[in-house]
Amino acid sequence: MNKRAIASQSISTYKKRLQRAYSNILGNRNYKRFAVIGHSRTGSNYLFVGLNSSNCVKMYHEVFAKRNREIAGKEFDLIFPMLFRKESKNIKAVGFKLFYEHLTKNEWEKYLSHKYLRIIHLTRKNRLKTIVSLDIAFKTNQWSLSANDKNKQLIEKKILFNTSTLIDRLEQIQEYETFIRDRFKDRHTLEVVYEKLTTEPEETFQYIGAFLGVDDIDLGKITLTKQNPESLEQLIVNYDEVYELLKNTKYAIYLSG
Repeated sequence: MNKRAIASQSISTYKKRLQRAYSNILGNRNYKRFAVIGHSRTGSNYLFVGLNSSNCVKMYHEVFAKRNREIAGKEFDLIFPMLFRKESKNIKAVGFKLFYEHLTKNEWEKYLSHKYLRIIHLTRKNRLKTIVSLDIAFKTNQWSLSANDKNKQLIEKKILFNTSTLIDRLEQIQEYETFIRDRFKDRHTLEVVYEKLTTEPEETFQYIGAFLGVDDIDLGKITLTKQNPESLEQLIVNYDEVYELLKNTKYAIYLSG
């Protein structure tokens, strides 16, 4: 890193510390508090960037993921209070991303005790594509894609499914979704579906903005694009085997989605 980059980083760090000190003294907590809850590969990065485009929203990433707990402190009780501190007066909503598996059963009970939290429940109709996208991301180590980036070659993205566990994985996602709907049915909850978020972003973000009380989400700042536009037949090496497994089940609908 050259001297100019180091100086720029130092200035940025100083500004952040100054802003935090200012907020701690003159800030307030009169904002909506929320979490984006869902499964990995359901459009959470796209939603995250969209929310962060607002000057009125402060959005934390996956603070309860195992890799991030090493930084913020491992315990739920240590991390959670850090999320909702005093903020500048222009902030109207503060939230974070939370995947189903990030919390233990005990931590979910603690989370549920905070009844004031709003929930944006992010799902994907085609759960098979969720799993395909997840396995490709692990294989390529590419978790988001800018429109300015070069995509991975198809041969790199192709995956071989373990069909002996596929139905269990599909059922696990469904169980997670049911858990959230059941446990948060009496809360302020907004269901957001990946397929609509990505095909009708303007309308969907309007609903989300109204839910959070903000109206300055700027879709022009979202540079992310779909990572795996190819068909399932192109992405799954043993597609025929997957087809035979699912064709006579309730999951057959995912094959044509």
